[in-house]
Amino acid sequence: MSESRVPVAESNARERESRFARLFAAEVFRQREHQTLGERARHAYRQLQEVHRGLGSGKVIAQDLPSLFALFEWSAMLAPELFLVLSGHFNLTLNALLSLGRGRTDLEDYLRELDSGDSVGVFLLTELGYGSTVFSLETEAEYDHDRRGFWLTTPRDAALKFMPNVGAEDVPKLVVIAARLKVAGEDQGVFPFILRLRGKDGGLHQGVRVVPQPERPLYAMDNAMIGFDRVWLSFRDWLPGDAGSISEQGVFHSDYGRRERFRRTIEMLQTGRVALSCGAVASARASLSIALSYARQRRVAVPDRGTAAMLECWNVQHDLLIGLARIQACTLFGRFVQERFSEEGDEERERLSLLAMLLKPYISRTAFEIIQTCRERCGAQGMFGVNRIPEYLGTCQAVMTAEGENQVLQLTAARRLVMGEHLRTPSEGTDAARTEGSSLFAERARRLRTRIAQGLEAPLGPGEDRFERWNAWSTEAIALAEAQGEALALECLQVALRAEVPSSEGFRTASAVLRVFVADGLRRHAGWFQSEGLLGAEEARRLDVELREACVELLPHVPRVLESFALPEALREAPIAAPEGYVEAWARRFR
Repeated sequence: MSESRVPVAESNARERESRFARLFAAEVFRQREHQTLGERARHAYRQLQEVHRGLGSGKVIAQDLPSLFALFEWSAMLAPELFLVLSGHFNLTLNALLSLGRGRTDLEDYLRELDSGDSVGVFLLTELGYGSTVFSLETEAEYDHDRRGFWLTTPRDAALKFMPNVGAEDVPKLVVIAARLKVAGEDQGVFPFILRLRGKDGGLHQGVRVVPQPERPLYAMDNAMIGFDRVWLSFRDWLPGDAGSISEQGVFHSDYGRRERFRRTIEMLQTGRVALSCGAVASARASLSIALSYARQRRVAVPDRGTAAMLECWNVQHDLLIGLARIQACTLFGRFVQERFSEEGDEERERLSLLAMLLKPYISRTAFEIIQTCRERCGAQGMFGVNRIPEYLGTCQAVMTAEGENQVLQLTAARRLVMGEHLRTPSEGTDAARTEGSSLFAERARRLRTRIAQGLEAPLGPGEDRFERWNAWSTEAIALAEAQGEALALECLQVALRAEVPSSEGFRTASAVLRVFVADGLRRHAGWFQSEGLLGAEEARRLDVELREACVELLPHVPRVLESFALPEALREAPIAAPEGYVEAWARRFR
């Protein structure tokens, strides 16, 4: 980034932070402790209306990626129920119309409703019988040439759409449906279609059946199963983009194969993956701030000294400081990918899809692990929703499955890595220096990639097919995607360290974070590194000592790391993070 751009970027970031602070100060975003999950799910739509009132045009929000990413992160921390509906509304519905309907005037009424928030957008992709296997979807949209439109049908139970948030009867919904297009009886692959599922009166479109699902104990959302019985769609409701066309004579044409057609109409998934996973990391940053606040206050019995702050105990300090280093790495990794997506246009983002597929599993899973650690270290306090941490666990669970289940994404990303696809890296085009030991992370990814490639290229055995061969290497493929994600996160820490002035406080903080991250990673993978001859026995034995020393180095820098998180003040409403202390905060409720 050039020097001339830095002040502008910083100014924009400060203005954005101020705007979101004002938005989330509204009463509708205050915690509601005694609502049921169903009530909270409906409340999310009131919060979405407030977003439109406070931020304005939905089209502007959807296309201004820095603001869209910020909206996901703020809502993940302060309005988890809203967080879960944002992607369907902005990324998958509004963006589908904007990208696939570019230049079309016949979709303006739909766009106006989504732009104003009068209707909520939801994406209907997965089915009861098909989750991530999207090329096997069975919902059908059969072209009727005489009437110039489509009949939308659920041919059997496995094709029931499962499990979009369309159960609330009093919320108008516009849905984008992935359905198999059939023209003159011939299957042309899966395309998106738009349908007004519920009107302002709450009534369902003729031929649609919605059955709400039971409440999930982990998060609040009005999920449902949806079936279609010859639902009529006009020709304008088809959203092919440039992937296909049907002539006036009823002849289908496309320049692409069926898989490529679907890929070209579903690119908005990539932005959603980045937004959701970075939101999960935001909730992990919030969890660490809350847990560290509590650990500084809570007194525990210790031999010879009577009591000490919980954070002085090595088991607590170890877990939270490792979490701090890992989440800082995930934060920087997320920022790197966000910036790449924000800089590229719609057409160029396909080149970044591999990054998104590596980012989401790595940082969302890491976020979940760190939030769970915070919950455990806070003991019983970590089980109360008012202290926020359990809510974050629920939303993280949803993120790990939404818009591409994590392991499925890892398998796809690993295949692309093995095939030699170019991967954009944080240090690409820079001369960022390697930290001692950190090159082992990149070497782990390289060796796994080489080993899998060699295994796949070997001659097939008697009766063996390509699926069996790939299936045999799937565990290693998942390990490759994880290793590559970890190596990218480490590169982000290295680039951040290099940006600091040597001998400055910022440099010392970044160096301490990096040291903990590397020591922890080497320790977690020590067995693999030893088996590969990359780590000696004595080096492996010393890793526990190195990690302890690294944590001691990081401890005085914790306030600076937390300050860099720029967390909302509203998080201090959690009793165990209250400025007056958790005892006083809880005692106030008792009085």
